Amino acid sequence: MIRAQGPLRSLELAELEWTERGEPRSLRYGDCYFSAEDGSAETQHVFIQGNDLEQRLRQFKGTVFTIAELGFGTGLNFLMTWDCFQRCAGQDTRLHYWSVDSHPLSRDALQRSVQRWPQLDTLAEELINAYPPALPGVHRRVLAGGRITVDFVWAEASDALPELSGLQQPLVDAWYLDGFAPRQNESMWSPQLHTHMVAASKPGATFATYSAAGTVRRSLEDAGFSVTKRPGFGNKRECLQGVLPGSFAARTLPPAMTPWDLDANKKILNRHSAVVIGAGLAGAHAAAALARRGMDVTVLDQAEIAGGGSGNPQGVLFTRLSHERSILGEFSLLAFLYARELYRGMFSSGRLVEGVDGALNGCVQIDAPRGNEVTLANALRGLEDVAQSCDAAALTQRLGVTCNSPGLWQPGSGWLSPPAVCNALLQHAGIRVHKHCGELELRSSGNGVWEVQDNHGALLASAAIVVIATGPDSRHLQQTQSLPLRVVRGQTTQIPAPKDQSLLTSLCHRGYISPAVNGEHCIGATFKPGDDSREIRIEEHQANLEALAQALPAWEKHLGALDARNLQGRAELRCVSPDYLPLAGPLPDEQAIKQRYDALQWDASQLIAERGAYKAGLYVSTAHGSRGLSYAAMSAELIAAQICGEAIPLSRELQRALSPARFLIRGLVRGASRKKAASL
Repeated sequence: MIRAQGPLRSLELAELEWTERGEPRSLRYGDCYFSAEDGSAETQHVFIQGNDLEQRLRQFKGTVFTIAELGFGTGLNFLMTWDCFQRCAGQDTRLHYWSVDSHPLSRDALQRSVQRWPQLDTLAEELINAYPPALPGVHRRVLAGGRITVDFVWAEASDALPELSGLQQPLVDAWYLDGFAPRQNESMWSPQLHTHMVAASKPGATFATYSAAGTVRRSLEDAGFSVTKRPGFGNKRECLQGVLPGSFAARTLPPAMTPWDLDANKKILNRHSAVVIGAGLAGAHAAAALARRGMDVTVLDQAEIAGGGSGNPQGVLFTRLSHERSILGEFSLLAFLYARELYRGMFSSGRLVEGVDGALNGCVQIDAPRGNEVTLANALRGLEDVAQSCDAAALTQRLGVTCNSPGLWQPGSGWLSPPAVCNALLQHAGIRVHKHCGELELRSSGNGVWEVQDNHGALLASAAIVVIATGPDSRHLQQTQSLPLRVVRGQTTQIPAPKDQSLLTSLCHRGYISPAVNGEHCIGATFKPGDDSREIRIEEHQANLEALAQALPAWEKHLGALDARNLQGRAELRCVSPDYLPLAGPLPDEQAIKQRYDALQWDASQLIAERGAYKAGLYVSTAHGSRGLSYAAMSAELIAAQICGEAIPLSRELQRALSPARFLIRGLVRGASRKKAASL
């Protein structure tokens, strides 16, 4: 299992030496990444032909073809597969490429490696731009205009494959077994991994590998594959390919943990359409993620697009870092990195306009916890694309205004207009938006379809799948009333920009400030738990001014001259959960969950093999707090993957940490603790 524990640090990257011909060779394993004769021809022969990809993609009748790879390496297999997919797959087919590597190449080494194949230059450029940092975990990226999803799984294969098989559903159509030679890297070829391969495979799934070792062949046969030998590439006499018989019933392995986060409802939903309630960041991202998968999506909002907490004119995309990994920190970081790449793509495609809708030109953070600066600086070595520890002088240069404190520079962060993001996400041919719907009511029709009605009882939309993304207004829907959500009021303030000290990038302190747009800065925001008033308060304008003056003493005179009574701003409501993580996933059937896992009240450590109980077709994305720009995209991607039966974009640990059922399970476990304490 992939766990968020231990210190924050970069993975150990691949240790390379380069041959005279410019080919990378692993020093750790004493083996080459590809054939010295012709690496691209080797990939074509071993993996593309070995899995009969060209023919299978041409004849594929499904929606997503999934390839899983052991050993991402130089990315050559992926690039060749991408090229094959472009040539052979139908326009409605998507490719999901899941690849694990415990020692990935650096971005520079990857770029140097793929330069050998100029015919792949265009694809390689997109890959290199999206290539994730060497942080442990699952890094999802969406390429080729949304047609290709890549999961870079930076972990040991022995940890990663149980994550895939543990989802208890057939996912994989084809396998690339491309670890280093078995004699140098035995763990990549173990019988345990082959068993997990079978458990994660669809009937009829294939595999291909350059290896012809007898131990590998026997292990794959024992796992369930029908294995054959075929001519190898170049001077290799043979290689292996195989197929999981079409009649083969995928072996669901005994769960390693109580699978309360998995939906026991096996009923096939009508996945052609969905309704999303809410047109803020959470709803817009959910609609876009579903529409990208070919679904027809209807979005309903009681008011305007981005009319609530997502309506602030500017917000900052950033993440808070700690030298110690935690579940909250891990999700925050991976969600931020995913969102950063998604927004970069929106700018590069013209869906967002640089300088008008935002700018990902970095962010200065000076509110990091004091006392751990050296530890955090050491943790960030090798992760300069994520953040850099800087002194005050370096931050001053980045910010354009005198900064008196050391802190962090996050180069890929920046500011965005949440309304612009929402509108851009909803501009999709598969999305229809209905605004000003008033208060909504959600009802089950009794035949697997959910109906959304207005407060007069008029039917507005219906579908088998509904995503509730209504933030604090989740309290008003009967299905989500019992979720443990806490309302938090926040107020922003608009201030005129100083004439002589232009802010170049965003600044995060106790609050935030973004570069000026049309001569004004948006600063904020206050944090008032339990306050559900939307009135503008002079004292909160003043609090925003004072917090900024403390962070930027160079602006103290300018800020002191402003009269809080004359300033404009917005006051809106956000909502958070008790553990400050979002709620993203299927909506639990509370009574059934409590009955199914009642035994946890008596023994929290026991493993109950039954899957969780959820309301069929109902999902929720909420409790993003003030982090909607960073959190909503990943939450939406997780929900869309769950709905469509795909590999999830996070580790299983993080899926459980975001599950709306987690609080019910914790309540049962706490009951066990109380009973144990009472018995002592």
